[in-house]
Amino acid sequence: MKKEFVLISLLIFVPLASACYNPMDSLAVEVRLNRPGIYYDLTPLKNAENVIIDDGSIIYRSHYDERVAVILKEVNSSLWIRIQIPAKSFESTYAHASFESPLLISNESFERIKALGWEVKNYTFRKGSLYVRISPRNGGECKSDSDCAVGGCSGEVCTTRELAKEIVTPCVYKEWYGCLRLTSCGCYNGFCTWKPNPDFEKCLKEHGIDPSKVIKLPLAEVYIADYGKEKPSEEDIGELRELFEVLGISCAFDKLQFKAETTNAPEGTVDPYSFNFSEALRVELEWLRENGIIAVGDEDISAIVNVAERGKAGYNSHIGWYKKNGVYTWIPYDESDSPLLLKCVGEPFNVTLPSGKAVIGSSYTSSTPGSSNTTSQSTAQNGVCGPGAFVGLLLFPLLFRRK
Repeated sequence: MKKEFVLISLLIFVPLASACYNPMDSLAVEVRLNRPGIYYDLTPLKNAENVIIDDGSIIYRSHYDERVAVILKEVNSSLWIRIQIPAKSFESTYAHASFESPLLISNESFERIKALGWEVKNYTFRKGSLYVRISPRNGGECKSDSDCAVGGCSGEVCTTRELAKEIVTPCVYKEWYGCLRLTSCGCYNGFCTWKPNPDFEKCLKEHGIDPSKVIKLPLAEVYIADYGKEKPSEEDIGELRELFEVLGISCAFDKLQFKAETTNAPEGTVDPYSFNFSEALRVELEWLRENGIIAVGDEDISAIVNVAERGKAGYNSHIGWYKKNGVYTWIPYDESDSPLLLKCVGEPFNVTLPSGKAVIGSSYTSSTPGSSNTTSQSTAQNGVCGPGAFVGLLLFPLLFRRK
């Protein structure tokens, strides 16, 4: 009765959980082949040379990079395929620095940053081992546009309603004042200012005016990290300098002092920031298909590879066939509609690699994988259901235990 109560309690509180993560996920990408119509037959691999079978997991060397492991595991009638960089240690060092600066990022700047090869998501920028996060801070001048007003002889000043009554400026009209018709005075990030927009900023520049001299900029905290390094290399410094030149804050970069810090995050035997996880997954899916182990189409492989990247692994973040905006597609689970996320942190595990690459025996004749291994329609569309499925998910992080 006590065990039943614990299980029921877990089932009740799991929807409130927010994260499930294993540190080794940062060195991996993983896909769950749960789309109806995709079949698999693990028999060729179980009889292959240079394959390790451990606690139900099938482990062999990647055909993309033999230093990397491929781990196959059947869980709840679905085949999970994981590309895993082994850990050479369970501590890693990174360099970091931070500073504060007034900052305005235009849409044009975002596009130029992307053209330099940076991955841009909101106010975070990633490129290789480099990570930059910008956190704008709100001012306290205003809460709404009604708190702001125009002042000055030509109506060229945007400030608080109280100060607007007292401001006196020379009655000399300047050409750039015409740009003010492209914007409005209002509350922006807690400041009363002329609101930024591409047309307004372009007009100011055409009249030789720096937009930062007209638009009141919020103070922002800029955080920089270079993972796997005690200090940034000359190449990394060059990448950062290019980024900060686009952002208009390169002068602050010259004063930065980086500090080294060690964390308990695993360090890979292969650099995870330059390793092509998506291509490694593509090569493996195609190899498995060619050898009759999975039956999956080119369109599915392309869609899976398109969203595959470092860290898309583990129960919460693996790639699978899930709904997004009401439509089924290949997507990381935590980006799907109403994901049931689990809160847990697994123990880092190591991977033992076979002596050579997997070789399917010539005596084995492949056939179309049977329907007994098919992922059921209800499982694919409804996700986790029932105590049995839930217990399996709780145990899933243990399947890849430390060796």
